[in-house]
This record gives sequence, structure tokens and C-alpha cells, in this order.
Amino acid sequence: MTIPNPTTSSSAPHRTDDSPREAGHAEPDRYTVAAAIALLVISVLHTAVFALHPWWGPWLAGPFRTAQPPLDATVQFWGLPGGFVVPGVLLALLLWRTGRRGETVPTYVGVVLGAWAILCVWIVGPSGFLLLLVPAGLLIAANIRARRHSRPGRSARG
Repeated sequence: MTIPNPTTSSSAPHRTDDSPREAGHAEPDRYTVAAAIALLVISVLHTAVFALHPWWGPWLAGPFRTAQPPLDATVQFWGLPGGFVVPGVLLALLLWRTGRRGETVPTYVGVVLGAWAILCVWIVGPSGFLLLLVPAGLLIAANIRARRHSRPGRSARG
């Protein structure tokens, strides 16, 4: 019977997705983390702009489940509780976690976020959607940077 030698076997600690980063792991990806922070700031600003309006009471009372709401109530609904804030915060938290691990998200995340922002600006004109180009650009830049650093034979000077 052979007993494995603990000094030669792979004894790297098992790391779950929720465990904290330990020394020796990849450095955080600054661009991905910055994109996460930008998206969180945009979500907070969006909430601050749209949070104060008279429709919270009627929405929470529930009559609009059975009756057609006024146009102003519908617009405000899609501006805040039915809008992008909750998915935006969730995406930002995922980006933050990914970036802290030293990883990037696929390029299409930044491209789709940027394309959506441009489409919305095309439809409604200059608005807060322009701010979404910041995290979109950071995510695309993070991917370009990661690809440049992962090329085989590339010098460490880069």
C-alpha cells in the first residue's frame, strides 16, 4: 500500500465561489470592478431621480392589476420598479465579484450593454442612457486587456 506524500501531492485548499480571495490568487481586474462600481452608481442615481413621485401608494394598493393606470403612472412604473435598477444592481454585483477574482465577463456583455444604451439614446434622445456607455466601455476594455495579457510568448513588460 502506498501512502501519498503530503509535501508532493496537490494540497491546494478547496475554494468555493463564496470564499474570500487568498494570497497568491489573481489580482482583481480593475476595469471590471470599475464597471461594476459605475453600474451601481448609475442605479443609485436612477433610483434617486425617479423615487419621489405620487404613484407609490396607488401601485402598492393594487388597483392597477385590474384597471388601466394613467399614462404618467405607467411611465413612472417603467422608470423605477419595472425598470433596469434591480437587474442593473444584480449585474453590477456579479461584475464586482468576477472582477475581484481577477476575471472578466465575456465581451458580449459590454457590447450588448453599449448597444442597448445607444439604441435607447436613439429612441429617446440624450439621457441617462449615455452613462451606460461607461461600464460598457470598461467591460470591453477589460476583455481587450485580458486578451493582450494572455497571448503566448508575450513579454511581461506590456
